[in-house]
Amino acid sequence: MKKFVLVALSVLGISSAAFADNDFGVEVGIRQQSGDTESGADTTSQNGFQFGGFAHFPIYEKLHIRTGMLYTQRPLEVADVKVSMNYLDVPVTLLYKFEEYAGIYGGISLALNLDAKSDAGADPDDVTSPLVPLLFGAFFKFHPNFGVNIYYESASGKVADGLENYRAVGANLMITFD
Repeated sequence: MKKFVLVALSVLGISSAAFADNDFGVEVGIRQQSGDTESGADTTSQNGFQFGGFAHFPIYEKLHIRTGMLYTQRPLEVADVKVSMNYLDVPVTLLYKFEEYAGIYGGISLALNLDAKSDAGADPDDVTSPLVPLLFGAFFKFHPNFGVNIYYESASGKVADGLENYRAVGANLMITFD
């Protein structure tokens, strides 16, 4: 809980200064999560949800810093057992805006584990926190205050005991307040 409060305060502090002259909003969407096991056991990708807030502010002409705070589900089915890990993500990406309504971004996300559960009764052990996945995406506005954010995320290496190399693709509906 301490991690959550510290991250929330720091992001809100950074973002509130950025809100005066820059874009910010909320987004909610779905993601398709996949991953591997160290043992080579069969895995089945699962759908998860993501929601939260974001802000981006200019650093030089069309270059922006894009950040935010998002609740992210990272589920995976391993040998018919559903494993669910939930994180608080703080993305830090470099955004290039082609126009006011479109841009691409890339960077990392600092993902702090909130909980980890399994249908088998034994929760995953040694969950990596913070997890630092690479993040690449694009956003497109189809209305001045509405748009879509699509992204790819890759967390190479250990995620928890026996779980590794998580990947996801997702699409979020954006509502902006610029």
